[in-house]
Amino acid sequence: MVAPRRDIGFVPVRGAGRLTPLGGQSVSSGNNILLTPPSGKAIRVHYASYNIKTDCEVGFRFGPAGNIWLQNDTVAKSVIAKDFGDFRWIEGEPDEALYLNVSITAVVNWTIIYKIDDPWGPPSP
Repeated sequence: MVAPRRDIGFVPVRGAGRLTPLGGQSVSSGNNILLTPPSGKAIRVHYASYNIKTDCEVGFRFGPAGNIWLQNDTVAKSVIAKDFGDFRWIEGEPDEALYLNVSITAVVNWTIIYKIDDPWGPPSP
């Protein structure tokens, strides 16, 4: 039997490389603003999900008229989730807010894991 190594453990990431979870509930049709970046910064999404209470079409977008991504025509009580991984992400343009677009008035629970990035600065860790 091999004894577990005790010198390797979980080390939380703090500072610029940290990912931040955010979740909420939307109840309106159309574009629902979820997050606005600070001036000159961009939102980098590493994970996104939503679940709905009734049949509708839902997706995320950057900016009020951007392309809708993770868009699905879903049935009630469905969960749609996408983990982009540690080295892939989806990123909006600087100053572009993240929206949840819903086809009808419906209760949608959503979650994102993101970080704010400076697209003109040095690469984030």
